Amino acid sequence: MNENTRGLKAMLQKLKWWQIGIIAVGVSFLGKLSGGKMDDDQKVYTKELKQAPWAPPGWVFAPAWTINNFFLLMGLQRMLKDEASSEKNKLLAMQGMIWAIFFSFNYVYFRKKSTILAAVWTVLDATLAVSSLWLARKDKKTAGTYAPLTAWTGFASSIAIYQALKNKDQALGVKALLN
Repeated sequence: MNENTRGLKAMLQKLKWWQIGIIAVGVSFLGKLSGGKMDDDQKVYTKELKQAPWAPPGWVFAPAWTINNFFLLMGLQRMLKDEASSEKNKLLAMQGMIWAIFFSFNYVYFRKKSTILAAVWTVLDATLAVSSLWLARKDKKTAGTYAPLTAWTGFASSIAIYQALKNKDQALGVKALLN
């Protein structure tokens, strides 16, 4: 580990909860940027999508993801402090995959208009969250940091699958499978 990496790790380990909260807001904002500025075409597209009857209003997603990101960052901080965890490298790799999905989701869903890929991304995110929670089970506090993401992505998966089945996928050119 080089000097810069050690310094960054030491800084992350010392962050207070409220500082992590501010970072979570920033991370969530960056995730939104991946979808680009919402143009009229995208607004019409999302308004016309057939939504699951149990889907929450669209504004719920931003605070839900800010909460998820806060807990993921808290988990990351715990992992960086714990040198002894045998599952640390696996958890860090899965957390990297979770972030990759998070940062690419808006692009796939809003820019490419792919309900199928959005469903795949969401189910994969839920699978990674459940797997992370299970891997971290020996450390209840670290495992707990994956609970909000597990609950949210499990719920969101049902919505995403519904959308994939009931709407045309414009990116892949697949018609709605269910009417």
